[in-house]
Amino acid sequence: MNELNDLIGFVNGNSIRQKVLSLLSSKGEMEGKRVSKTLRVAYPTIAKTLDELEQKELITKKEEMYSLTESGIKVEKMIQQI
Repeated sequence: MNELNDLIGFVNGNSIRQKVLSLLSSKGEMEGKRVSKTLRVAYPTIAKTLDELEQKELITKKEEMYSLTESGIKVEKMIQQI
């Protein structure tokens, strides 16, 4: 549970991380450039955020498509309840 709390803190510490997780939760999977356009955030910022989320195993990348992992889904649901 502690690890989950750490991940929630990691996501909540940055509004762009929150928005990316929420967007992927609602859309399923998306390309990085589409995430950038949808959120109206510069692509280099989104690319860095996607990398951070992938390193924490909250999202996964298959070919050019990003989607939530099981941990990402749990964290996103818990954040919605806060």
